[in-house]
Amino acid sequence: MKDGRQKNSKNERILLPWIFGVMIGLFVFIPPAYPDDDIPGYQQLKDEVVPVEQLFQKVQKEFEGIILELELEEEDLRWIYEVKLLTPQGNVLKIDYDAKSMAVLTVKGKRDPSP
Repeated sequence: MKDGRQKNSKNERILLPWIFGVMIGLFVFIPPAYPDDDIPGYQQLKDEVVPVEQLFQKVQKEFEGIILELELEEEDLRWIYEVKLLTPQGNVLKIDYDAKSMAVLTVKGKRDPSP
């Protein structure tokens, strides 16, 4: 019984460093999720996108509800803010804004009836 434990212990001492080495090697060679070339620079975004604070103010003026999610995406060579909003009636709206002009592009979802 004692020989079995010693054998397992010896195998563990050999295998564990090898396993950790392989894991570390994998992380070193995995490319980043966003290569530096794909991330726009600060100045580029500043020139092409209205700040999020202004977007929040606009959404609050035009719609009643709670902002659940906000994304900034580049589509067809222009920046789009995608906003998901929970209305007081429990409906979810998806509102797309042009990120430069703040114009509403689309509104999807069921709107609450006006009082």
